[in-house]
Amino acid sequence: MAQDPERDHALQEYKGKLLETRAMEAKLRAARLEIRTLQKTFDVSEQNIQALQSVGQIIGEVLKQLDEERCTFGEVDTTSRSIAADSS
Repeated sequence: MAQDPERDHALQEYKGKLLETRAMEAKLRAARLEIRTLQKTFDVSEQNIQALQSVGQIIGEVLKQLDEERCTFGEVDTTSRSIAADSS
């Protein structure tokens, strides 16, 4: 039973397209996996930024409550500093 050359050509094209489709599906799966990984990394980064902003707000609120009478920055009494010396 001889096969039709047109049919053989169509089957070869079909096989080629099928392989091409499978390769594209594999690339798509890999890209989706990469997107999931990147999304998780992004979510962790967002949580870290939000935590940092919260800490910054708390520090800002504390500093706002302080005034010059309660807290002075930059004035250090260097005369009261003592260094332990060997007395042996």
